[in-house]
Amino acid sequence: MRKTTFAISIAAICLLTNCTGNNTTKTNQDSIVNNSISKNTVNKMTEYNLEGEVVVDGDKYTYEFAFNNDTKLPIVTTAEGYKYNDNSVKLYINRGQEIVYEHTFTKESFANLIPAADYQRSVLAGFNFNYMQQDKHDRFYFIAVVGDPDETSDISYSVGIAIDKNGGVATSIVETIETEPINDNLNQDPDEFDA
Repeated sequence: MRKTTFAISIAAICLLTNCTGNNTTKTNQDSIVNNSISKNTVNKMTEYNLEGEVVVDGDKYTYEFAFNNDTKLPIVTTAEGYKYNDNSVKLYINRGQEIVYEHTFTKESFANLIPAADYQRSVLAGFNFNYMQQDKHDRFYFIAVVGDPDETSDISYSVGIAIDKNGGVATSIVETIETEPINDNLNQDPDEFDA
């Protein structure tokens, strides 16, 4: 299993949560990591809600989910000593008014995919529809990011989630997710222009 760069994964989740779907969170931040972190408090990541439509086997469905800080989960302490609330995602898939799938994902949902040392220092850092799989119409495809909430850390795993119409779930580590820069300068080193 390949470790992906946390900054790229978080940038992808940020892009997807800020630029696609209907983001019902009112925020002006371009990052889902709270910028005012402290070692003296338990830090939280930004919460968000998203919804969208998808066609599976010729039927139109809607999905909606809420990414929330979950105070019922154990607090995570990073290698740098920062404490964070972990997060959970409540996912609903509907056909018309009928809920056909409902599940709450936590990082524990992916524990078998993450090395133990990294798992202990990680949170569920992001969740979204998997746009890399949008042209496959046999299942519902989502992506989760499990990693150290410090965006400078390289501890990050992108997990593909495939849900079939009967509610069966398959998860696997994925190496690429569809993304593009949030702004034109995201992929440029800011120090490059200081010379």
